[in-house]
Amino acid sequence: MTVRARASMRKLNRTFLVMLLAACARASSLSCGSSLQDQSASLTELEAKLRLQYAAIERQIAAPPDPQVFPTDWRLRLREWQDELARRFGEAAATVDQIIKLNPPNQDLWQERRETLLLYSQPISSPESRTVFGSGEVEKRARVLAAPPAPYPDQARLVKAGGQVRLRLVLAADGNVKYVFPIKSSPHGLTESAMEAARLIKFEPAIRNGRPVSQFATFVYEFKQGRSLPPYIPTTEF
Repeated sequence: MTVRARASMRKLNRTFLVMLLAACARASSLSCGSSLQDQSASLTELEAKLRLQYAAIERQIAAPPDPQVFPTDWRLRLREWQDELARRFGEAAATVDQIIKLNPPNQDLWQERRETLLLYSQPISSPESRTVFGSGEVEKRARVLAAPPAPYPDQARLVKAGGQVRLRLVLAADGNVKYVFPIKSSPHGLTESAMEAARLIKFEPAIRNGRPVSQFATFVYEFKQGRSLPPYIPTTEF
């Protein structure tokens, strides 16, 4: 092979190598973009799944067994209802676990949601084995000092929306409101507004065995005719 031929071959090889590297770079970029798109799609799908699970929890809570309908085995049916509710909370917590693995924005909020769902997914147990108690399991119930109404959201005002939001939460031993969960929600930002207001509740913690403890509580927020009403504790737990 002549000198000119070898030089021409080396030039051709360099050109081919540059083209090959460029093609690889484009393929890598497309693969990366596809991966990000797949991750986004997975996050969207998981969030949609979680919304369905939340809706199922609300339906479950709204339909406890009626003692008048089941007079002979009401306690058994109540226990089954409680177990099924705990199972649904557990399934929702598992979905949040999947979401957290995708490193979504607002990791702290997702972690808080996970902890909330895990708390409510615990099966019914004796008070001696728990750290959060019902109002009937304490010597002195938590005393609410201030419970501000929820701001009426602009998006709800625009469409003249109203409704009721019912929240399950924990009045914790350290004086903070924790584990806020909407057991009855309303659209147009009403649920989110109620949850933000609930975190501002001031109270004296419940007392059990002579020391402050955490207590479950339910608060109802109502929005009517363009304004929000002061929250109240209903006569029934749910």
